[in-house]
Amino acid sequence: MGNNLDKLFLLTYTAKGYDGFAHSYHAWFATEEELRSFVCEQKAAGGEIETDLAIEIRDYRSISV
Repeated sequence: MGNNLDKLFLLTYTAKGYDGFAHSYHAWFATEEELRSFVCEQKAAGGEIETDLAIEIRDYRSISV
């Protein structure tokens, strides 16, 4: 990988906000274990979290304009 990202896993999820309505959020993680732990901790704390997308970024390239 020519360029290094400091974070490799992206999670997009829906959760209830302070206003009581569902909101879309995103979070970056360095490892898959951190991502899984985050989701488990949110569910254990009673959070109504719904995973929309979880992806691993293995390689990327810069776009020159």
